Formats: sequence, C-alpha cells, structure tokens
Amino acid sequence: MKQILFGGAALLALMGMASAADMPAKMPLKAAPAIGYDWNGFYLGGYYGTSISQTRATSSVTPGTAQVNDTGITVGVTVGYNWQFDPRWLVGIEGDIGYLGVDRTEQDWDDGILVGARANWYGTARARFGYVTGPSVLYATGGAAFVNLREVFGGLTSPAVIAGPATEVSTTRLGWTAGAGIETKLSRNWSTKTEYLYIDAGTNSFTANVFGAIGGPQVATFENRFHVIKTGLNYHFGGPGPHEGIFDIFNAPPLPSDHNWAGFYVGVNAGLGISNAHAPGGEGAFPTGTETDQNATGFAGGVQVGYNYMVTRKWFVGIEGDFGSLALNSALPEWNDTGRVFSMKTNWYGTARARFGTTTGPALLYFTAGGAWVHLTDGITIGALSDVASKTAGGWAVGGGTEVALDARWSARLESLYIDVGHTQHAVGAVNADFKERFTVVRAGLNLKLGD
Repeated sequence: MKQILFGGAALLALMGMASAADMPAKMPLKAAPAIGYDWNGFYLGGYYGTSISQTRATSSVTPGTAQVNDTGITVGVTVGYNWQFDPRWLVGIEGDIGYLGVDRTEQDWDDGILVGARANWYGTARARFGYVTGPSVLYATGGAAFVNLREVFGGLTSPAVIAGPATEVSTTRLGWTAGAGIETKLSRNWSTKTEYLYIDAGTNSFTANVFGAIGGPQVATFENRFHVIKTGLNYHFGGPGPHEGIFDIFNAPPLPSDHNWAGFYVGVNAGLGISNAHAPGGEGAFPTGTETDQNATGFAGGVQVGYNYMVTRKWFVGIEGDFGSLALNSALPEWNDTGRVFSMKTNWYGTARARFGTTTGPALLYFTAGGAWVHLTDGITIGALSDVASKTAGGWAVGGGTEVALDARWSARLESLYIDVGHTQHAVGAVNADFKERFTVVRAGLNLKLGD
C-alpha cells in the first residue's frame, strides 16, 4: 500500500516545500502571487488518458495464481466544486464517470483454461486538497470508486478435450481510489490538469466450473487493481467579466510569470513503477498460444537534467535525461503448476528524451519521447533447473506531463512514461516463454532552474 500511494505522498511533499516558502526563514521556494486567480466554485470538464489493469485470480482447490494485465484508453467527464479557504490552500469535491477500456482474457499456461477481466466503465466520488501557487494547484485526492467488471475463469480446452464454456460473472464493484495531480489555468475560466488515480476494486468470489464438468466446481477469487493516468480540460463557472469560449484560450497571450523556462535545469523525482509485462509461450499439449503475465508495482525515483529552448513565446523544445531506481519484483508460482515459477525483477532505469510542448506562462504542457534502458532479471525456474538471466535492455519511452512554476527558479511536475525495452526468450526443457518487457512510470518531480 505504501508503494501504491507513494506518488500522492511525493506530490504532497512538494506542496509542503512550496508552502514553506511563505515562512520568514530563507527558503528556496516562493509561490507566485495568487492575485487575479480565483479557484472557487463549480467546474465541469472532460478527460482522456491511459488505463492499466492488474488482475490476480486464484481458486479454492487448485494451488497457484493466474495474473492478467492490460493497457487501454480511458475517456470521461468530470464535475466538481472548489472552496479556496485561504490564498494558498483549497479543498473540494469531485466526481467523474468514464470508459475504462481494459479487456484481456488469456489461455493459462499448460492447462488451457481461460482467465481474464474486462472493465467497461468506472466512476469516482472524491475529496481534493490542494496547494495554490496562484495560476496552478498541486493536489492530493481520494474517495470511493465504482467499477463495472466482467470476470472469466475456466473452460478447459485442449486438442483432445472440450469440457464446456468458461464461467463469466458481471458485477459493479465498490472500492476506493487515491491519487494526485496538477491543475493549471489556461485563462480565467479554463484550466487543464494531469492526474493519476489508483483504484482498488476489492475482491470478488464466485463458483466456477474451472475444469468444466471434469473437476467439479471451485470458488474463483479475483482481485482487480487499476491505474488511471489522465489529461483533462475544465471550465470554471462564475467570476467577474464575460465568460470565455473554448477557442479564446488558443488566441490568448501567455499568463504573467516570473519564471524563465529557457535554459538548463536539474531536479529530482519520485513515484510509482508499474509492470505491463507479458510472457507468451507454452508447454506440453499447449506448446504455443498460452500466456502468463507479470504484475508488479514498486518505487520509482531518481534525478533528471535537461535544457529548454523557447522557439516562440508559447512553444518550446528541449532535451532531458534521467536515471533512477525502478524497484519491481514479481515471482509467480503458476496456477496448477506451482513448481514452475516465472520471475521478473528490475533494478534501475534511465532515459534520454526530447520534449516538445507549449507554455501558458506559469506552466509547461508537453509530450516527450526517446531512448530508454532498464536493468532487469527475468526467467523461468523449475525445481533445480532454471533459465534466469540479467541484462541491461534498451528500447524506447514515450509520455507527457505538466510542469508548473513555483517561483523564478523552482518548478514542480507530474508526468508519466511508457517504456518498452523489447523481449527475452527463456526455456527450461519443454517450458518456454518470451518475456515482453513493458513498464509504466508515474512520477512527481521538483526542478531547479540554473543560471539567469
């Protein structure tokens, strides 16, 4: 749980450092004036982003665990209310509902059963607590979550036996969610945000004919966890003056800011690493077409250095490199074959990327892409036999985020990176698997501008 909530805790730590700037002692951070930026009142918006599912399934008689993960697209709508009770702080409530977009069913390793989960839609009802820099808000959020799920288990199929369909159960589960985000003004009425939510949909148990009519019923138990990384656009009602249309924000000049984004910077980051790894392969009656996934979450954190070049007043390009810990560790005793252990562990990662985006004045909104490297160990162990190897794998990374000024020298950011470092083939006797090494990193960061 500590690892899951680390991204929110890291952002809260940044909020605390920023608020310390208002103390009489000489501190490195001093927030931009809040005059002219009113966050009070109702708002309505929409969002899009990435959804990641991590499902764990067990059954009452058969030992071992089946894991499934998937990555999809999420879109939805948001409504909320802010109360800015102090120039530097606000609280609020927010609700959203949307399409979750994850759907994956796989044929388990050498048993031929189907195991999978599909999330159709979800909603949350959350509180928000944020630190206000003036044109931006750094916030933590948490509350209730609802997820509509369809879970699949069973349906033994082999070249010789067809033992009936899998058991499918559809439910709407009540769980909880926690996360963090950065929201920044585009104009008086419009704002954009980058947000991460972790959703725990709890557990669900149901009776399933896992092996069809052959083995009799078992109780299947599913645990479903989701990660949602989204970019949103909100319209804030009220306030003095005429209301702005959506096209007004494209022609508006940059908002005032004392932060010069051009030049070199250094910084630190901390957050969450998520495994999206799959291992297709097979053995015995199922030499191909079966699969086992590697679910894991863990700490990700390190340092970054970069350079920004302002092409125009509103557009910039840059380069950035980072290096840090990526602490993911999965050792999966396969369902109905616990002597077969599929393992994956990561130690560190680094990237070298280009950045491209626009500035509102007090904030950068950007995409990023480039090379990535991960030091990892993965493979198969069966008793005293194993094919487990360590390597530094190279590939690519793509992502984006929001970075906001805290004063003339300091800035805070929230970003995500999807990392693909290829695949590794492992085999022990007739057991083979092609480990596809995919990861997502969600992290909060603090940067110091160098020079003038």
